[in-house]
Amino acid sequence: MKTTFVSTYALANNLRSSVPRMQSELAKAGVEMATSRHADVGLTLGYSTTRTLSFRHDFTQAESFIATNGLLSSQLQRTQISMDGIADTANKTLAVFVSVSDPYVASEEFQASAKAALSGLISLGNTAADGQYLFSGINTGTAPFNDYDAGGPKAAVDGAFATFFGFSQSDPAVANITASDMETFLDGDFAALFDDPSWGTVWSNASNTNITSRISPHEELTTSVNGNTQALRNLAMAYTMVAELGTTELGPETIQVVVDKARELIGGALPQLTDMQSAVGFTQQRVTAATERMTAEKDLISKGIQSLENVDPAEAKVRFDTLTTQIEMSYALTTQIMNLSILKYA
Repeated sequence: MKTTFVSTYALANNLRSSVPRMQSELAKAGVEMATSRHADVGLTLGYSTTRTLSFRHDFTQAESFIATNGLLSSQLQRTQISMDGIADTANKTLAVFVSVSDPYVASEEFQASAKAALSGLISLGNTAADGQYLFSGINTGTAPFNDYDAGGPKAAVDGAFATFFGFSQSDPAVANITASDMETFLDGDFAALFDDPSWGTVWSNASNTNITSRISPHEELTTSVNGNTQALRNLAMAYTMVAELGTTELGPETIQVVVDKARELIGGALPQLTDMQSAVGFTQQRVTAATERMTAEKDLISKGIQSLENVDPAEAKVRFDTLTTQIEMSYALTTQIMNLSILKYA
């Protein structure tokens, strides 16, 4: 016959030894109840952890594309608005130039309209969004167009005029410039100011290379424009020739040459602007479509993550309450057992 010794200490110690385990389980249940997610995903899922890691990588990537595409959409919208303004100004200026059959009698109106249009072109061309200039190509940190008066273009125009004719635009001799000489100047030295390399040193700081952006894992496209396009060069040339070549002092035949050339340049630039706007609009549609796909993909990935990592909050609450009760009972029983003494019954 075997006799086993039993003591109050052994009984109490047995109860206490289970408390740390229950406290650990209680902490896990509390986390799961608060987050609706396994407290230790790796421990719970085991080898399936690689699946949730893969899901989370794809989820983060989708979020990144959605955020980036949101910025792109904003910049493209601002670009479209600026181009609308440039096109609207070009149409209005052209309307002024064709509204009067004899430019000589409306020379002051033509000159004022051209100066306003040139200022507007430079201002709209230097539009920035989110700290980036929209018409600078990849040179997004630099304003694409130089200030006309202080940045070099005016000095270059004045210099070319004085070199060719031998006097400035404010000289009374301007009235003696023949239509033939003006035409030669416009097609030669003046036009050269708007061609490379003069355009890149006098007028523009923009890059000919546009920004290329990845809008989804498998889709990349051009997402910017630049101020070096022929349409913007032609508009700058048209506005400058009417605004700066002594328009109000030229003779009737000579001013007719200038205005006819400006009309031709603006008329040719407008379809080119339309093509640019169409290209930007097409890019906007692709970015929007990519964002919608990424959003749908993100939602599917989120459901996959939830199926692996999520727990039932109600079940976690039941476990939390049960463990709390068990721990409280354990403490209470331990206290009662430790108070037991044979001396009370001696």
